[in-house]
Amino acid sequence: MNPSLVNEQVNRILGSRSFANKGQLRKLLEVLSQNMDSQSTLTPDRVIKELWPDEMRTKRSADVATEMNRLRHALESYYNEEGKGDAITIVLPNRAAPARDGTPEKRWIVAQLRGSSEDQAPSSRLNLRRAVWIVGAIAALGIVGYIVRILAVHDRPFSGRLDGSTLTILNAEGKELWRKAFPEGIGPDHYYSQGLANRIWFGDLDGKGHTSVLFVYSPAGTQSHSSALICYSDRGKERWRWTPGRELPELAGDPATFKTYALGVLKATDKRPRRIVVSSAHDTWWPSQVALLDSNGKLVSEYWHSGHLEQIVLADLDGDGKEEIVATGVSEYDHQATLVVLDPQKVFGASADERPEFQIHGMGIAQERLRLLFPRSDLNRALFQYNQATDPTVEHGSIRLTVAECIVPAGCRIWYEFDKNFHLIAAYAGSDEFRSAHGRFYQGGKDVHTLSAEELAAFQKVRCLVGCKSEFVPVGGLLP
Repeated sequence: MNPSLVNEQVNRILGSRSFANKGQLRKLLEVLSQNMDSQSTLTPDRVIKELWPDEMRTKRSADVATEMNRLRHALESYYNEEGKGDAITIVLPNRAAPARDGTPEKRWIVAQLRGSSEDQAPSSRLNLRRAVWIVGAIAALGIVGYIVRILAVHDRPFSGRLDGSTLTILNAEGKELWRKAFPEGIGPDHYYSQGLANRIWFGDLDGKGHTSVLFVYSPAGTQSHSSALICYSDRGKERWRWTPGRELPELAGDPATFKTYALGVLKATDKRPRRIVVSSAHDTWWPSQVALLDSNGKLVSEYWHSGHLEQIVLADLDGDGKEEIVATGVSEYDHQATLVVLDPQKVFGASADERPEFQIHGMGIAQERLRLLFPRSDLNRALFQYNQATDPTVEHGSIRLTVAECIVPAGCRIWYEFDKNFHLIAAYAGSDEFRSAHGRFYQGGKDVHTLSAEELAAFQKVRCLVGCKSEFVPVGGLLP
């Protein structure tokens, strides 16, 4: 297969929304694709060196196998959603397959045309002749449908980029379809510093087979303008725009300037059409809003939180076929990192806060499905005003996130993993970064001390404000 086409497909996956928050899996896919032509020399030790350069002594082949399995499922999810129309599939074989000369060859990664399988073949020459006959019989009809599909893909918005103050929309082949210029400018720079992964969405909002583009536009001049969610048609016509936030008495006269930090679209169900989820926070103060919009940009309902919820992931947590909203960020409740889970049918009210000065009034009582607070280390309390929960992912019943104990620059991360019932199964410092920062800060002065086992164990004390039968999240099957 043409290597350039394979590289384009890998880059398309790496730049997709599905992989936007999967830094470790992105790195693994890059390693595998770079060694696609020399797989016989790729060993688990080499993969460990690439993925965990600071933890090579503690990582084993089993850790590589676990990451390979995670990547395999992530690729399957990508091809079931964003990659439905991709002509080339990237797969990770489950077992060794024979090489052409009959010797066993362990293949880490395979690129193949959509619908083909290198692990299967006709069981006899009769099957082969029958397959050839079928292909010939349907060719006249199939080629017409194929051409129609190819033309549709070439016309369909697939990705976007910012060129100064201009949004450029591209198809799957990287060809420009249309562009929009913003005379007021786009900014600030840090708002788009991570690219457009959390600021743009492509998909069929109305169920009519047309691809809409949702773009979060932040005008230059952060102190005077809110961001805006703009919906474009597949041809670039603006359909509607929506502004987050509202005037609140708690803002004491400050302008209602809100910035959108996270964007997602809930899948349609038998009883509910698609809904747009928008998480926005006040540009200066603490209130944040999780809004639910219909496909025409009309506000359906809203949830208010005392603190900033800057990342969301939509996932079916309980296997009932309906997605929940999982949001992470910071709570004003003791300035702790937080995770909030909302049922899309109950997105309303305001989070309860123990301090009256941070309570949002007039919204009613919220009904979060789950609301967690993560402990702050002594290092965090000494240097920063809060810690922050980031990078939520949900994969096959496991919920993972990290908590940054160092805020500027973000780092000193603690890794958390929960099962589908939100029992804590892992809480640990992901590398030596936290231990090193702790050691440097407490190496002198009256508070000098080394990081103790008790301090590390304290990370298991995840407080549950809503959704648990006890004050703290149950600990079950905790990893060492």
